Amino acid sequence: MEHLIKCDGGKDFNLVIAIQNPCVEIPEATRVIDQLAKDLELKSTMENANAIWPSFFARPKRKSAEVFTDIKRYAIPAIKTACSNKHDSYVERLVAWRSAESGTPVPQLQNVLTRIKNEVKNPAPKSSSYEISIYSPGLDAGYMSFPCLSHLSFKYDRRRGLLHLTALYRNHTYLTHAYGNFVGLGRLMQFVCRETEICPGELISISTHADAEIGGRKSRAQATIARVREILIERGSKTGPVAD
Repeated sequence: MEHLIKCDGGKDFNLVIAIQNPCVEIPEATRVIDQLAKDLELKSTMENANAIWPSFFARPKRKSAEVFTDIKRYAIPAIKTACSNKHDSYVERLVAWRSAESGTPVPQLQNVLTRIKNEVKNPAPKSSSYEISIYSPGLDAGYMSFPCLSHLSFKYDRRRGLLHLTALYRNHTYLTHAYGNFVGLGRLMQFVCRETEICPGELISISTHADAEIGGRKSRAQATIARVREILIERGSKTGPVAD
């Protein structure tokens, strides 16, 4: 946000964010950002995060089959109802991707989990065979409609024993969605890592078009950004330096 506010119109192309510890949420920062969302009548961190991965259903020690069953039975319909959304949700595309031909939905995330679990047992496991498409040609033909998140790519870093995730956004609205998006992606990583018994690596977000969405809210947003920066610096003094 600090970078985008300095850009012409608050917008930039090919903005790359690297998050070193994506499965660690900072509650103090979330509270500050959620207060801004409440003041501006925007979606909360939880709402944005749950659209990608509703972690309530993926609690530790639950069997993955139960997780996916409950997400399809409860989470997906609830998100559509809450958002009055005629489109699929992000989590629906993860667990039941579909095309315009209305064929059998593809359980992409389930397939990726199976692949990773099989590959880690091999002496020379594949590093780059774990792709998830969000965008669906034919269904997503609108110029401005769903989805903004286009693709997810998991990478198995055997040498360091890590699982990385890269998220590609065709358009990324930072004030209204970015923080919750990052939290949701981190929770998704945490679930996949727990299921595959691999430690989480980096989360990389590539926003091919990024928009700060400041408008007349610049001073209010800057005050929140400054407070979050203070929180990160305070935390960094205990755990390590804060990246710019």
